[in-house]
Amino acid sequence: MKQIFSLFLLTIFINAASAQNTDCKVLLDSLKGTYEGECNNGKANGKGKATGIATYEGDFKNGLPEGKGKYTWANGDFYYGGWKKGLKEGKGEIHRTVYGTETLITGYWKKDNYKGEFEDPYRIVEMSSAVTYKNIQHLGTKKNSVYLSMKTGVMGVANTENYQVMNGFFQRTNNSEMNMTKTIEFTDVQFPFRVRFNGIDRGPIDIEFFESGEWRVEIVL
Repeated sequence: MKQIFSLFLLTIFINAASAQNTDCKVLLDSLKGTYEGECNNGKANGKGKATGIATYEGDFKNGLPEGKGKYTWANGDFYYGGWKKGLKEGKGEIHRTVYGTETLITGYWKKDNYKGEFEDPYRIVEMSSAVTYKNIQHLGTKKNSVYLSMKTGVMGVANTENYQVMNGFFQRTNNSEMNMTKTIEFTDVQFPFRVRFNGIDRGPIDIEFFESGEWRVEIVL
């Protein structure tokens, strides 16, 4: 008798949970359909699985994917990684099958847009306090190079000859000097590439580039 009563209570609990999930809303249009999982104030919140045109299984917050989860499109392709307010955010990977061949895209997303393989395409390891202006640009992927121009100013004298490659490789350099500006270009670079310029007033200039392609750096002292 006790077992029957326990089973009765369990049935009531499951039915109540199912009813609760039926009323639990998922706000992303492609996932509207059925939902199984945790709920708060009528919205998917916590761990759950939503199935609509697409399927998502993972973390939810206020009815939207947020945290980490797997989103699967109708054709079977899927994204697994970070989410924020229903948009891909942070580190993740997309698995796609094209003509029977699986391809993998890994990297970082920002507001549903793919940023690249690295969260930050470059980092400033150290920057001399003599630098009054700096501009670092990634110009594309037609060639792999790092071009740096350094202009003598009120805070110091340009020096591009005294450098040390801390990471990566290059084939050759091109140097020039004009109007108090010294330039150096590293060509056929293998990334990640880190170069440190010494002999500059108030500390070195040390920059590491993660993303391959053409880089242009402008420094004024």
